[in-house]
Amino acid sequence: MRLTDEILSRLGIEEEILFSGAKVVLYAGTCAYFENVLSIAAFSPEALVLRVRTGEVRVEGKQFVVAHYGAGDLLLRGDIQKIEFVGGEG
Repeated sequence: MRLTDEILSRLGIEEEILFSGAKVVLYAGTCAYFENVLSIAAFSPEALVLRVRTGEVRVEGKQFVVAHYGAGDLLLRGDIQKIEFVGGEG
């Protein structure tokens, strides 16, 4: 079990949210790790848009490089300045 899953489980968060929600761990100034990514909607050295089950995650910054992407996980390296979640319709 991943650490974030264990923390949410101990807090009593519903299983549906626990295993399907967008998750991000930010290492300030260096990188961000995303879980439950469905696809990359847009990418440039200054912006990234990820599709997740419940909407989109938008990231802004500089010098972005996708260091790893697979099995729903993505590691983004670069100067991350903003992360925003935009919920989907429905």
